[in-house]
Amino acid sequence: MRRSELGRGATRFVAAAAAFGAVVTTGCELTGVLVERPEDVIFAETWAIVRADADGPVLDAFAFLHRSVGATGPGLVSGASVRLSGESGGVVHLAEQDAEVCVHVPEFVWPKHTGTCYRTRISPSPFAPDERLALEIETPDGRLLVSASRVPGMFSFQDLTQEGGSCRLEPGTNFRFEWTGAEEAWAYLVDARIEGLPEAFEDEEFEVPDSLHLGGPWLGPQETAIVFPRHFGLLEFLSNEHRDLIRALQDGLPEGARAEVAFTATDRNWANWVRGETLDPTWPRRIPSVSGDGTGWFGTATQRRVEVWASSHGEARPPLCGPAYAAQPAGLSRGSKDRAGPSPKEGQ
Repeated sequence: MRRSELGRGATRFVAAAAAFGAVVTTGCELTGVLVERPEDVIFAETWAIVRADADGPVLDAFAFLHRSVGATGPGLVSGASVRLSGESGGVVHLAEQDAEVCVHVPEFVWPKHTGTCYRTRISPSPFAPDERLALEIETPDGRLLVSASRVPGMFSFQDLTQEGGSCRLEPGTNFRFEWTGAEEAWAYLVDARIEGLPEAFEDEEFEVPDSLHLGGPWLGPQETAIVFPRHFGLLEFLSNEHRDLIRALQDGLPEGARAEVAFTATDRNWANWVRGETLDPTWPRRIPSVSGDGTGWFGTATQRRVEVWASSHGEARPPLCGPAYAAQPAGLSRGSKDRAGPSPKEGQ
């Protein structure tokens, strides 16, 4: 309803502008034009991740608050109270942060708007997988936004050998990560941040950044396997950023490179809001899950991370992740037909 009202306001504004042009061109005297101000709508993009860590579960919670187009100011929503509460009795308040604190948020969820960031990181996490969380946001002018979500269950890797959260790949090879399904998960996100590439590709003519972030495809609830690094970087490849470098990584990481690979099981709210902007045309457009005096989404997730080293020397390095993936190279320029798992629609 709020979006419809906003649309009607914009229509009236355009009509008034057209009337103004007609008066000027006909030489009539303009006595006054009434322009209705667009409605000031608060948008909340909020998520909470419970991550499995060697020292226990860690909670990383974010809230990004901004205003609709036409509101006063640069879209900031400062001074708000952002509160998460769990059915187990735990309560967490998110603190307002400088923008620099939030720039390292995974790129697959960070909003592309101007606004105010709230973030809190707690170890050990007061919330657990499969726990229902409630969100309450109160702005300084008394607006209240609410939502709820059940955190997906935690999942485990299968046939993965690691030590302290790390494992090793032989240079120039791929590895197929597999994991158990997470209860209440609607989709899986995968992404990787790779470092140590400039030294490995110093003789190449293409540009090599110090750190490269690659996202994987959206995986449906039945897709619990993916090949690293071959199935990462599709969106970045299509956007023409570091195309040659991404193609070179299809055969595996080079000697000396290392990557932090994150696997995230997301809830229904997260999938319904974020996935609408991906390349999957079968997924519905954004579906909000925040109500009250505003709109937006509140999603929860569980996450595991693995640090992967590319080294042919086993001494003083973690153990091999497992057998190398032996499928024939697909090549992003020709399309990846060996993608792991069923199609995204299956199991939805």
